[in-house]
Amino acid sequence: MKRYGYICLWFLFFFGYSSAMGAADQWGTGSLMIIVERENSSVVVVDSLKHEILGRISDLGVLHHASISFSQDARYAYIISRDGWLSKLDLLTLERVAKVKVGDSSIGLTVTQDNRYIAVSNYKPAVVKIIDAETFEDVAAIPVEREVNGETVPSRVVGMVDAPGNLLVFSLMDADGIWVVDAGSSDFPVIKKYWDIGKMPYDALLTPDGRYYIAGLYHSRHLAMLDLWELDKTKEIDLNNPNKKTAKMAVRKVPHLGGWSMAGGLFFAPVVAEARLPVYRSGSFELIKSISLAGMPMFAMASPDGRHVWVNFSGQNHRLVQVIDVATLEVVKTFDIGDRVFNMEFSPKGAYVYISSYKDNKVVVIAANKLQIIKKFDVNTPSGIFSTIRAHISGL
Repeated sequence: MKRYGYICLWFLFFFGYSSAMGAADQWGTGSLMIIVERENSSVVVVDSLKHEILGRISDLGVLHHASISFSQDARYAYIISRDGWLSKLDLLTLERVAKVKVGDSSIGLTVTQDNRYIAVSNYKPAVVKIIDAETFEDVAAIPVEREVNGETVPSRVVGMVDAPGNLLVFSLMDADGIWVVDAGSSDFPVIKKYWDIGKMPYDALLTPDGRYYIAGLYHSRHLAMLDLWELDKTKEIDLNNPNKKTAKMAVRKVPHLGGWSMAGGLFFAPVVAEARLPVYRSGSFELIKSISLAGMPMFAMASPDGRHVWVNFSGQNHRLVQVIDVATLEVVKTFDIGDRVFNMEFSPKGAYVYISSYKDNKVVVIAANKLQIIKKFDVNTPSGIFSTIRAHISGL
C-alpha cells in the first residue's frame, strides 16, 4: 500500500509538472491585439500584457481596408478581405479554421448580437451576406438597391454595425440611405429604410450606449444621425465651421476602423480636408468647439477612460499623432510615430495604445497615462489594429 502511494504521488508530480509546462505555452484571448499586415496577406497576433508577438496567420486574401470582428467569447476572429474572402481564425491555435467566398469586393462585417451570424457588407455584388458563425454556411443575401425613376439602382454597402435588439444597421453609399435589419428573424427582414440622408455615405459608427447610429457623408456638410430608440427619422449634425464654409468631403476615411468617438459627454468628429476637430455636446449634438490640429485628421479615438482623444492624420503630417485632453479640449502631446501612421487601438482598459507605422514596418506601443513610448516592434506593412475587447462592444 505504501509503495502504491509513492507511485500515485509520482504520477501526480509528473503529469502536474507536464501540464504546467504546457500551460506556459498557452494564453487567454481577452488581451490580444490582431494587427493586419496589409501587403503580406496575413495578421500578427500580439499579447498586449507582455507586448509580444505570439504568431502569424497567413493566406487571408487582399487585406486593403480589411476589417475584423470577434465572437463574443473572443475565441474567434472573423476577417473580411477586400477580394471577398471571409476567414475564421482560432485565436488559441493561431490557425484559420474556416473560409468562404462572400463577394467580389467586400468592405466590412459585424457579428450579430446573438453571436449566431456574421453580416458582411459588399461593394460588389450589392448585397449583405449573412453567414452562420459556427458552420460558415451561407444563410441569406439581402439585396441592397433603390428604385429611381422606375429603375433599380444597386448600392455599395458601408457602415455595417450590430445594434441592441439584435439589429443590423448599415448605409447605402450609392443610394443616400440607411437600412435597419431584424437579425432575430430567420428571413432577416429590412424593417426600416431611410432615404436622402445626405450625399454619399462612406462609413458610420454606433455610439457606445448603442443608441445613435451616425453616418459620415462624402459630399454633404453634415453627418446623418439615427436614434435607434425612436427609429422615426434621421437628423443632421452640422459640420460647418462657424468662421467659414466647410469644404465638400474628400475621400480620406478608411472604413470601420473607428474614425470618431465619444468621451466625457462629448462627440468628436474629424472634418475631412480641414485641420480641426469639431466637438459636440452628446445628446443635443450642439457644436461647442473646433480644436485646431497639426493637419487633416483621419481618426479621433477616445481612451476607454474618456480622459484623452488621440488623433492621427492624412496628408503631409501623416507621421504625427496628437493627444487631446478632454477636460480642457486642448492638445497636450504630439508624437512623431513614423512614416504613414495608419491606425491606433487601445489595449483592454486603455493602459496602452498600439499605433501602426505602415511604411516604416513597425508598431509603436505607448503607455497611455504617462504619454511615453515604451516599445517598438517589427511588423510587415501594418495597417488596421483590432483588440479582442471589441468582442464586447456593440457596433464593432
